[in-house]
Amino acid sequence: MGDRKIRKKKLGATARLLALYTAAHTRPDGRLGPAEDGGLDLDQVAEFAALAPGQVAEHAELLVAADWLTEADTTGGRLRGQLTERVLPLGGLL
Repeated sequence: MGDRKIRKKKLGATARLLALYTAAHTRPDGRLGPAEDGGLDLDQVAEFAALAPGQVAEHAELLVAADWLTEADTTGGRLRGQLTERVLPLGGLL
């Protein structure tokens, strides 16, 4: 997770893990999670990034500021969002 913008913002390990998780769990259009689920399970995201589920929103906003995600929404126990065009080629393409 040596992305230039993430390094420049000096994001910590948890935000980098969140970036990795989001990139690995995208659809071809860059949206997070499988189409039928409408996002990523907040508890699973939090566990991977070593966060409490309530902290995911704060770290997701850091990724928006670092131009990794275009948006981030954590309502309803799901993390919804989309990778920016510049990182879309890194997506896992579920």
